[in-house]
Amino acid sequence: MSGMRTESPHQTTILAVDDDPVALTMIEALLQRLGYATQSARSGEDALERLGAGFEPSVILLDREMPGLNGIDVVRRLKESRDLARIPVIMVTGSDDPDEIREGIDAGVFYYLQKPTDARILSSVLTAALRQAEQSAMLMVDKKSTRGFELTEATKMTFRTMEDAAALAGFVANYFSDPDRCVDGIAALLFNAVEHGICGIGFEEKGRLLDDGRLRDEIRTRLSDKPDSHAVATVSRRADGVFLLVDDPGNGFDWREYTAIEISRSGASHGRGIARAKATAFDELKYNETGTRAIAFMRTSADFDW
Repeated sequence: MSGMRTESPHQTTILAVDDDPVALTMIEALLQRLGYATQSARSGEDALERLGAGFEPSVILLDREMPGLNGIDVVRRLKESRDLARIPVIMVTGSDDPDEIREGIDAGVFYYLQKPTDARILSSVLTAALRQAEQSAMLMVDKKSTRGFELTEATKMTFRTMEDAAALAGFVANYFSDPDRCVDGIAALLFNAVEHGICGIGFEEKGRLLDDGRLRDEIRTRLSDKPDSHAVATVSRRADGVFLLVDDPGNGFDWREYTAIEISRSGASHGRGIARAKATAFDELKYNETGTRAIAFMRTSADFDW
C-alpha cells in the first residue's frame, strides 16, 4: 500500500498499477496533486489479489505492458466479476497504435491515456470516469423473476428525463438474457435520446457544459421548454434474441463517428457511450440513416441472420 491520503477532497481512491517503480511513483504524485487518495500495485497479479480481497477503488489506472498478466489480461479478469466489472479502468500506454486501443476498448477499458501522462487530460478523464462510475452504480439491475419478461413479445415505453432513463435502463435490462452485461449500454442509448435527441445538445456543447458543471441544469431547462417532447423505447422479442429500439424526436446526428473509439477523442471527457455499448453490451448495434433510431440486439441462440 502506498501514498494513502484520507483528506482527499474527492473522497475517492485511485488504484495505480505499473511494474515500473519510477513511473508508478510519478503517477501517484500526479494523482495526489490532483487531490486523490492512491494505492499502488506493481503487477497485474498484485492488483487482482488486492481487488479479490475486498478493496474496491473508485478508478483503476492500469499500465498496459507488464510482465505476467498485462493490462488487457487484468481487464478481462475484472469483467468476469460482477462486483469488479463496473470499476472504470483507465489504461495507460506508450503506444498510439489504433488497433491496440480498440483491443482495450473491446475488452472493457473505459478510457485510454498515452505516456507521458498530461495532468490536464488525466484530470478530465478521471472526472469522466467517476461520473461513469456514479451512473453505473445507479443502474444496478434489480434482480427479480424474469418469467414475465420472457413471456413478453413486445412492449413500448416513453421517457423524457435523465431520471426516467436511469430507472428505465435497469428495468429494460431484465428483458435480455444477460442483464448485467447490457444495462450500461441500454443507459447510454437512453441518455443520448434525452441529451441529444430531446434537448439537442451536441458533442462540443456537451463538453463545454461538463467543463462548466452546467450540464444537468441545462438539460432541465431545455426539458422545461419542451414539455411535450419525449423519446420511445421499444423491446421486441424474437426466437433468436431481443431487440431494443430507441427513438428520439431530434434532428439526428452522424452516428458513424461514434460507433468506434476515435483516437483523436481518446482524451475527451465524453463521447464513448455508443462505442462502448457496441463493443461490450450488445451483439449488434446500429442506427437508422438519420441517427434518430438506435437498434440494439442481443442474441439468445448461436444462429442469427442480421
